Amino acid sequence: MDQGRQVEFRASCGHMLQAPAEHAERKVRCPHCRQVVRVPRSDAPLTRGPAVGPAPLLPPPASPPRPAAEPVALSALYVIALLIGVTAAGCIYLVSFDEFSEEELVTVTPLWFFPIVFGLYGLVSQRLLRRAADGHGTDGRLTRATVRVAGPVAGLMLLPFLAVKWRSSLLVSLVAAVVWALLLWLFFAVAFPSL
Repeated sequence: MDQGRQVEFRASCGHMLQAPAEHAERKVRCPHCRQVVRVPRSDAPLTRGPAVGPAPLLPPPASPPRPAAEPVALSALYVIALLIGVTAAGCIYLVSFDEFSEEELVTVTPLWFFPIVFGLYGLVSQRLLRRAADGHGTDGRLTRATVRVAGPVAGLMLLPFLAVKWRSSLLVSLVAAVVWALLLWLFFAVAFPSL
C-alpha cells in the first residue's frame, strides 16, 4: 500500500493540497475556499507546486445522525416569553409609570425582566446550538474579544452561555434566569437598601 506517501492535488480555488495516499477517493475540504475535493489516487499524475498542508478530511459517509433539533414549541415559548416581557415593560414604563410608587416598580420588575431574559437567552442559545450541529462550532475567540472590549459586564452576560455544552437551550435559559435573578437582587439590595 502507499503507507506514508502523500498525494498532492489542486483544489478548485487553485491551492495545492496534500493528503495521505491511503485516503484516495475520499472527500476533503479545502481550508482556503471551503470547497469539497476528492483526493486523487496515488497513481494519478502529481501536480507539483507549493503544498499548503494536509487537507482536513470530511466525516465518513456513515457518520452518526445529527442530533434532533429542539422542538418548535420551545422556540415559540421563547418568542412568547420575550413578547410578554417587552409588552409588560412597555405597559409599566410607558403607559402607567406615574401610577406606581418606587417600591411597586421594584416589585414588578421581575414580571417583565425574567421573561425577556428567558426568551432572549433561549433564542440565542438555540442559534448557537444549531451552528454547532452544522459544524460551525462556537467561537471562543469571539467570546474573549467581546469580554475584552466590553469588560466584565459582557462576561456576566456571556456566563449563562457556558451551559450550551449541555446541548439544551432550555437549560441555558434557566441558568440565565438564575444568574440574572441574583444580579437583580444584588442591584436592588445596593441601590434601594430600604425597600
